[in-house]
Amino acid sequence: MCNHPGKVSSVFSIVDQPNIKTNQHKFMNNIHNEGRGVPTLGWPLPNQTLLKYLVAMKVFLLIIVFSLNVSAAAYSQQINLNVKQASLRKVMQSVFKQTGYAVAYPSSFLKKAKPVTVILKQATIDEALREIFKDQPFDYQVEDKVITIEEKKEKRVAVSEQQRRELAGVVTDVDGRPMINVTVTVKGQGRLVTITNERGEFSFKNAPDNGVIVLSSIGYETTQSPYDISQRGPFKILMKTLTSPLDEVQVIAYGTTSKRISTGNIGSIKAADITKQPISNPLVSMTGRIPGISVIQSTGLPGSAVTVRIQGQNSIGKGNNPFYVVDGVPFISENLRTISTVLGNTQGGDPSQPGSGNPFTYLNPADIESIEVLKDADATAIYGSRAANGAVLITTKRGKSGKTAVEVTMQSGTGKVGRYIDVLNTAQYLQMRKEAYLNDGQPYPDNNSFKDFSNYDITVWDTTRSMNWQKEILGGTARYTDVQASLSGGNAYTTFRFNAGYHKETTVFGGNYADTKGSIGMNINHRSANGKFKFLTSVSLLNDANKLPRTDITNSALTLSPNAPTLRKSDGQLNWERILLPGSTDSVSTFFNPLAEMEGINEIRSMNLIGSTNISYSIFKGLTLRSNFGYTYLGSDEVQTLPLTVALPEDRPYSQRYAQYGNSKITSWIAEPQIEYQKPIGNGVLEVLVGTSFQERHSKLQQLTGSGYTSDEVLRNYAAATDLTPGFGVVDATYKYNGVFARVNYNWAQKYILNITARRDGSSRFGRENRFHNFGAIGGAWIFSSEDFIRENFNALSFGKFRASYGTTGNDQIDDYTYLNVYNPSSSANNYQGVSSLSVAGLYNPYLQWELTKKLSLGIDLGFFKDRIIFTANFYRNRSGNQLLNYALPSISGFTSLPLNFPALVQNQGYEFSINTRNIDKGNFSWSTNISFTTSRNQLVSFPDIESSSYTSLLVGKSIDIIRHYNYAGVNPQTGLYQFYAADKSVVATPTSPRDNNFIYTGMPKFFGGIENSFSYKQIRLDIFFEFKKQLARNYDVGFGFSNGNANFNAPTSVLERWRQPGDISTIQKFSTNEIFFNAITSDRSYSDASYLKLRNVSLSYMLPAALIKKAHLDMVRIFASGQNLYTFTKYKGFDPENLTISSVPPLRLVTFGVQLGL
Repeated sequence: MCNHPGKVSSVFSIVDQPNIKTNQHKFMNNIHNEGRGVPTLGWPLPNQTLLKYLVAMKVFLLIIVFSLNVSAAAYSQQINLNVKQASLRKVMQSVFKQTGYAVAYPSSFLKKAKPVTVILKQATIDEALREIFKDQPFDYQVEDKVITIEEKKEKRVAVSEQQRRELAGVVTDVDGRPMINVTVTVKGQGRLVTITNERGEFSFKNAPDNGVIVLSSIGYETTQSPYDISQRGPFKILMKTLTSPLDEVQVIAYGTTSKRISTGNIGSIKAADITKQPISNPLVSMTGRIPGISVIQSTGLPGSAVTVRIQGQNSIGKGNNPFYVVDGVPFISENLRTISTVLGNTQGGDPSQPGSGNPFTYLNPADIESIEVLKDADATAIYGSRAANGAVLITTKRGKSGKTAVEVTMQSGTGKVGRYIDVLNTAQYLQMRKEAYLNDGQPYPDNNSFKDFSNYDITVWDTTRSMNWQKEILGGTARYTDVQASLSGGNAYTTFRFNAGYHKETTVFGGNYADTKGSIGMNINHRSANGKFKFLTSVSLLNDANKLPRTDITNSALTLSPNAPTLRKSDGQLNWERILLPGSTDSVSTFFNPLAEMEGINEIRSMNLIGSTNISYSIFKGLTLRSNFGYTYLGSDEVQTLPLTVALPEDRPYSQRYAQYGNSKITSWIAEPQIEYQKPIGNGVLEVLVGTSFQERHSKLQQLTGSGYTSDEVLRNYAAATDLTPGFGVVDATYKYNGVFARVNYNWAQKYILNITARRDGSSRFGRENRFHNFGAIGGAWIFSSEDFIRENFNALSFGKFRASYGTTGNDQIDDYTYLNVYNPSSSANNYQGVSSLSVAGLYNPYLQWELTKKLSLGIDLGFFKDRIIFTANFYRNRSGNQLLNYALPSISGFTSLPLNFPALVQNQGYEFSINTRNIDKGNFSWSTNISFTTSRNQLVSFPDIESSSYTSLLVGKSIDIIRHYNYAGVNPQTGLYQFYAADKSVVATPTSPRDNNFIYTGMPKFFGGIENSFSYKQIRLDIFFEFKKQLARNYDVGFGFSNGNANFNAPTSVLERWRQPGDISTIQKFSTNEIFFNAITSDRSYSDASYLKLRNVSLSYMLPAALIKKAHLDMVRIFASGQNLYTFTKYKGFDPENLTISSVPPLRLVTFGVQLGL
């Protein structure tokens, strides 16, 4: 500011103008200093200079807001006053010092001012001015940080009828902040509907003399307030935050809604549901809690892959991932392809395809405020093709106004394999081996027999030794450590939150294996004093170092002979149990030590950066301009080593050391400018949103294989290799995506709601002829509980709503450049004059089109007994056609396939139910229950000419994930061998024709869900959550994939019920050393009920009394314990019916203890 030389800048400007309001422009250019140490707003300036000055000042003030708002107490606009009979000048001087707001009024006003007595603590500017001026003969206005004081107009005794019938008011929240865009109606007056402006004000003309005002806003209780115009407003109405789950804020595409007024099928979980689970991937927190969504964790290793499906599988190909959005920024949906398979894989269900785990491992669950799942077309169509398989919206935590708060949470725990498989002990194992030789008509080996790998377990190893290798190899303890800290606060205009986290998990394998993460984040939320301008920005960064063995040796823990030698010598070196060859000084190993595989490591170092900014400006009441900007970066460097120590000692002279290196980077940016308009029309409110999306993603993946290393110690340095070879799967691709979208929502009297969305998408994954496509949806809801007839006759029903939606979405989840001619450099040593050749890797198909999904959804939401019981039911039918698949080409063409659209039609149909009840809520005790249930069916409705395609394994009328196997016909009582039904229903010992595969298996469950009970007594809270699933899956009671009786391979104890002699009736064939076992594994004999009820989570917490922690200068202390995957009730014979495999570590039983401190 500009001041006279030598003057001390202190409070406010005084100007002597008879009518400030009508001479506003003149006043702003002629404010002067009266010489009392009071600053002016500036000397008279030319108009152009003044404009530049004001623009610069606004920019400067914006910077100051963000810079100084780190400490809300010291630098905020919160006002503290404690004065008694003080002059108005003195009080306003204090306001200026604390806020920087200048004050302007004629000097003559000082004579009329009354003494001020007021006590304020951390009040906003609006709250402070209301208290200061409530007994003054003045009115005031606040604009651009200038408080203008006017003389209060005298009330006229006689008023016109029109003036008398004008109804005006101001709506604020419980903290006194004005509320914008609140829907205000006069009850019983159909056309008297409006919305509040940025100052929370509303007004009606020609209102009845008295009546009831009804106010509604998402996240707040619907408020009814009686009024009487003769009281002469403006009426001040306070709105309280929600008390019913129906009014909880739900994040949707480009906005928010609530369960009460939503027309779409949306599921959600909140921060409390996430943080009480000791997990490293936030997606796992949704398991069993949200109807219609299936979440499967591939392994129990930290950072493992996770599969998410919303309302089933729509595509026959690989395009089944949901659309993920983090704070408005699209996030990577597919698992990252690198080198190793140790973290599990969900790449089309093919375990041979590498996958480095789910990208959501690189998000901090402690920073998440809520996760919303959008399922039907009404909720997802505005996202267009990206959300054909549903959408998952993640919102991170924000700062809250008030005292600056520090929160620290620390927890530590251990993880163990929760369930082992019963296998044979040594006595049983040797009996199986002996019986196998006898059944095969071979002599049982002894010390005089020729010794080799087929009989070392009998001729060399200690036959009295019996080990449980599951406990030896998988029985270690994984350590879990998590520390989170946050600093948050702010005032009515600006809030902030800074957070940092540290997370570490080890494995049950022991050794120096661990996944270590460090994260930081911040967000700032600001709005201007007049509420027109809003700004939200957030940034999060996570670094991860995940070091694991190159191979998961879980399968070896099952199959290793129980009398196998110790795995390590007394000096810690690997034991190979070597013996001398007859008549030779050379020695050989007698088994392959499974720990040798762990000599090689797989290490991935990753960094994930997400930044988002949302800017909005309200041009005038109801019209808002906004824009979202986002950027993501996910990069990883991976190395996998194969040292010589992996090989048998006798093979090392002929072996080489190898190492593989992978580097991947995915960067993405998005910009989405939007216009939103709200307008009361009739007895309702119309909301219109129009916007456009510009998105670009660049993916780069490189791989190298190195060999010729001189030492195991240099394997991680590719420069030490004498030979480097480019790996397969090199990617350098750019994906561009543009779209224009619109949404029209009309809410009539909070009773009838119509929602229409439309979008036109363009994707670089298609040729020019089919690059753009139109999508859209229509949804409607009828809140029938608002009808008089329902209210009068169904007292128990507090809420009732029917909703329905129908729409179309697309799918472009195929590889980049699929429609183009693609060439790869040849890896062959053959070249022409030193120049490498190119080979065609893909054929041109400009006619490739979008997959198209049509979605129908019907639902009902019911609330009973003042919403103590809330019931939701949904029916959905999704049909996906124009499937993006590969058309097999004859080998003579030189290509394997060509991408085409097939006229196949896939249907997913199901029912979803949820029940939320407050069973008891009395005094200090409460008990609530949440239940979710989903039943669904996937079906291939049609596939013309399927017999001539390469998809003959599919069957019309069946699920698209079927596996066709032989039909088991029992064990032949005479031969003791398995029998099967051929296609002609005859019984054969060995099926030979593909037509004999008549057993149809689908991996999709018949139903699934979860049940949670929460109890609270005073400061104690207990949450118990069960997950359940009904499914059929491959079991392991017939064996682990090897012939029962073969060398060095153990078997489950269930094989003891085998056939022994002619006439025996058994379900397990006789023991044999021959490979006559495979047909049983690929028949319905090995499939059985794998349903389960799992105690997924138990959380117990205790909040220390405030009187006790006050002595330690703390605001809050909470002690808690949590358990994950505690126990599973099931008939399944494997490790865990959740991930249905014996080849990887199952999800661990994890128990943690922690403390949360609030400062």
